[in-house]
Amino acid sequence: MVRRVFTNSRERWRQQTVNGAFSELRRLIPTHPPDRKLSKNEILRLALRYINFLDQLLTHQDLKGASRGRAGSLEQEDGPQGELPDQDTWSPGPKPGC
Repeated sequence: MVRRVFTNSRERWRQQTVNGAFSELRRLIPTHPPDRKLSKNEILRLALRYINFLDQLLTHQDLKGASRGRAGSLEQEDGPQGELPDQDTWSPGPKPGC
């Protein structure tokens, strides 16, 4: 009996820890409306898409910065200025078919 109580207590603590981590991750994912209820599966999927979007954004900025040269010249940059990764890469709603 004591062992079962201990096991149940440990499982409750584990579940609270997991739920707390999902809540923390959920706060970092931009959605519209911001307080939209998401399942754990949706939180993970959106987090992956958001991370990929941010990675592409940083890669694009790195490439854009590298094309300016070491001196940081703003003249004669190849390609359109201010171009960002495709907007379809990140949107706060679920992807069609997901």
